[in-house]
Amino acid sequence: IIGPASSGFPWEFLETFLKSGVLEYLDAVSVHPYRGPHKPPETAAGDYQKLRALIERYAPPSKKDRIPILSGEWGYSTYKGGVTLETQAAFAARQQLSNLLNGVPLSIWYDWQNDGTNPNENEHNFGTVQPDLTPKPAYLAIQTLTRELSGYRIVRRVTLTSDKDYVLLCANKAGARKLAAWTLGEPHPVSLKITPKGEKQFTAAGGTGERFLAKIDSGRLSLDLVAAPQYVTLGKTVVK
Repeated sequence: IIGPASSGFPWEFLETFLKSGVLEYLDAVSVHPYRGPHKPPETAAGDYQKLRALIERYAPPSKKDRIPILSGEWGYSTYKGGVTLETQAAFAARQQLSNLLNGVPLSIWYDWQNDGTNPNENEHNFGTVQPDLTPKPAYLAIQTLTRELSGYRIVRRVTLTSDKDYVLLCANKAGARKLAAWTLGEPHPVSLKITPKGEKQFTAAGGTGERFLAKIDSGRLSLDLVAAPQYVTLGKTVVK
């Protein structure tokens, strides 16, 4: 049982709802963290932190630290007043990754399929595919994320100079590691100190699946960060 499936974060309503005693009966708190086209998925982090504090304040003792937040519906429209197809693709993958980084275990993207063909209509253009099922870049972005990180979990965010840069270290049960990396700023290179464990080269995938080799020089891995997440297969390599 989940609720309240609020549109955004209406704080007065949410606090009234949570302190009513309803948390005794809920398995999770669901919100729809929509925001404008100029506010990327990562901007929800502060809202999740504030909501989690409210949940812990009003949760019964037996459920402290046991009620997760779910992202029950959220997307970005590619209508003429919204985001570009490329930005929607980047945001679709980043929504999933940034939510997981913030302890949100389930994220539902709105929408799977465009609801219409009018490019000026907001509600027609949230989909990952067109009405005739032709994939939009967002579909390929989610497909790539699913393929590259299947079986992996986020271990930590790698510390970088800019807080706009995200490099997530992921690992699977066998101890293999991957990176998911992107930036909220302009495209630019970053360098990570690594300790290879026998690997001589690292394969990588761009945001919609294009393959390339990552650059390595003198114990450092170089990445050209862009808006779309890239995925680098590291094997047993250690990232400092």
